Amino acid sequence: MADRSSSRPAASSGTAGKGFQWTSRWVVGGALLALALVFILENRQIVSIRLLIPVVMMPQWAALTLTLVIGLVIGLLLARRKR
Repeated sequence: MADRSSSRPAASSGTAGKGFQWTSRWVVGGALLALALVFILENRQIVSIRLLIPVVMMPQWAALTLTLVIGLVIGLLLARRKR
């Protein structure tokens, strides 16, 4: 019988075998995200918000979530510009 081990491709020395690695950037980002979610979930009352001219009534958690999403989009756009 032929030796089948010689027909297998050798494992490359690249990053294919590496798993996810926790860096301080991921830890701080995760902690800030958790803090933001707790803050959002604790503020559930209805508030009035002025958007230039109209006044909008909405739950405060929705306004905070919208602000968080807008901030994340701005951060992603600025991070892409640096590359």
